[in-house]
Amino acid sequence: MTLDGIVNRRLTVLFMWLTLAAGATYLFIFEPGRSGFFPICLFREMTGFACPGCGSTRGMHALLHGDVLTAFKFNPFMMLALPFLIYVLVRHTNAVMRDQPINRNRLDAKYIWMMFVAILGFWILRNTPFYPFPV
Repeated sequence: MTLDGIVNRRLTVLFMWLTLAAGATYLFIFEPGRSGFFPICLFREMTGFACPGCGSTRGMHALLHGDVLTAFKFNPFMMLALPFLIYVLVRHTNAVMRDQPINRNRLDAKYIWMMFVAILGFWILRNTPFYPFPV
């Protein structure tokens, strides 16, 4: 890879981490639903049902303030997926900084389908009146 390509990849990773840090800072300062600008969930606005991501912004706000239990109550799926997302980001950053090739999709198709079913199941269950997903 050329020097320009390496620099561009590293700048992209740096920009990604700076964007995450800026977003986390904004989310730490402003509480969703009470202050600041936060987009509404279009799915919830149009249907009245919660999508799989509903509660993630409020959950991240709680998590940034150290309240893990409240974050889990807002969106348990986000809390379960967060360690995997952080792992992927750190692994990608490590590969770029060491100028190693980035492995694209290493997941077998059955795991992708399992994730799809888990997200779909969470989406359906969280819109039922059954514990622990009261509407």
